[in-house]
Amino acid sequence: MKSLKELYRIGIGPSSSHTIGPRSAAEAYLKRHPEALGFRVTLYG
Repeated sequence: MKSLKELYRIGIGPSSSHTIGPRSAAEAYLKRHPEALGFRVTLYG
């Protein structure tokens, strides 16, 4: 499991943490479960 610091890093643009972090997490999860056709996510907070 990657740390939050690894998932949320400074990137290009003012809202990069909102796009890079979730994308990195999704790519890592998909790599672990390549047979999955889709994912259901519940966000809290």
